[in-house]
Amino acid sequence: MIRSLLAIVAGYFSITLLNSFAHLIVSVYFKTELVLSGVSQLPSLPWVIGFTILQFVWGLFGGLLASTLAQKNISIAILGFILLIAVIGMLNYSVLNHREPLWHLISSPTLTMGGIFLGYKLQLDQQQKNTLQ
Repeated sequence: MIRSLLAIVAGYFSITLLNSFAHLIVSVYFKTELVLSGVSQLPSLPWVIGFTILQFVWGLFGGLLASTLAQKNISIAILGFILLIAVIGMLNYSVLNHREPLWHLISSPTLTMGGIFLGYKLQLDQQQKNTLQ
């Protein structure tokens, strides 16, 4: 139980840290205001598209990390992780709806949850391959 909760926390912090670090790099490179989330402060449309796609990649990494760390009750840990992302997405909507576009507030948690689920499925397939050998 505690290991599953720690896996969820580690997965969430990995997503948050990677996303914030990528925003930090762009802010320093373009010498813009430091904003560690969202797409409204990004310099152009290709950057917006890239950061939107990165939400899926960060979710994939977080899902792989969480499912690796959980070891037992992996499906419960991933379900909790996805629910955490959904709740945080709703909180982001209520706080950031005046600053960020609606499509981003919907697509970001959706892509992250999709990445988490794909990471879980990849880890599950890997475990099944290892048990068959």
